[in-house]
Amino acid sequence: MSRDPLSRETFTTDALDTDEFESLDAVNDDQYSKNKPSKADSLRARRQVEAWLEERRLQRVIEDDWDEEE
Repeated sequence: MSRDPLSRETFTTDALDTDEFESLDAVNDDQYSKNKPSKADSLRARRQVEAWLEERRLQRVIEDDWDEEE
């Protein structure tokens, strides 16, 4: 018999301390805004990814070339 993790029968509140639970405040989304990376950081990251892709492409070409010679 498999256990359904979403079943209400398997959920217990025994381990839940109500005082601790009630003291947790909700976080307001307005206080935590996403930090947008600068254009320079975005461009640097894009160039790095492009360099990795080009390196991988060249490695595959070299490996394919070696395979053809054998």
